Amino acid sequence: MPLVKHIQINETCQLALWKITEELEDLLACVYLNPTEKARIDGFGSMARKKEFVTTRILLQKLLGNGIFIENNEHGKPLLINSDFDISISHSKHYVGVIVGENHDLALDIEYLSDRVYRITKKFMSEDEMSSIFEEDKQLHIYQHWCAKECLIKLYGKKDVLLVDELKIHPFHPAQSSFSGEVIRNDFSNKYDFQHLSFDSFLMVWCCQARN
Repeated sequence: MPLVKHIQINETCQLALWKITEELEDLLACVYLNPTEKARIDGFGSMARKKEFVTTRILLQKLLGNGIFIENNEHGKPLLINSDFDISISHSKHYVGVIVGENHDLALDIEYLSDRVYRITKKFMSEDEMSSIFEEDKQLHIYQHWCAKECLIKLYGKKDVLLVDELKIHPFHPAQSSFSGEVIRNDFSNKYDFQHLSFDSFLMVWCCQARN
């Protein structure tokens, strides 16, 4: 089975990455799904979406065991049923990632690195952030900002946030092992630290921060 990465971040938090190479039937043979989950799979028109859904549940059961299920709140944030742990999920093309932990703020984002990011940079980066980009690693550096802002959205928990004005990434070198950013809103303000990993033309950025 292509569990390509398992990172034990600390005593309670861990991250796992799966590369989907199997057929749906093979994935289904690896996991227990409750009736609600089975019905959801039947409602997906895309085979890729079906595989992502099942693979997420495989990773959850590998990390935390059986009897734990995923539901989404009114904002789409995934929550674990029958567990005190939290979860964040991301997928891009044939990769699916899950991060779980207890008493930590968690977020994960995976993106495929492509030139299309240059066409949308102004939609999510401020002029100050653009001025801090290193030309020799421009594509990676921009994607690090993108992934981190996707994580900030997940950490904030609502999608009505302004990417340029309310999400800020602090200046950093793309080779740094960690960097930081913050959500700045009238109703919410907090700083978060991020780690990152590049692999196979993909970038994965995550936050695992102990709650105060």
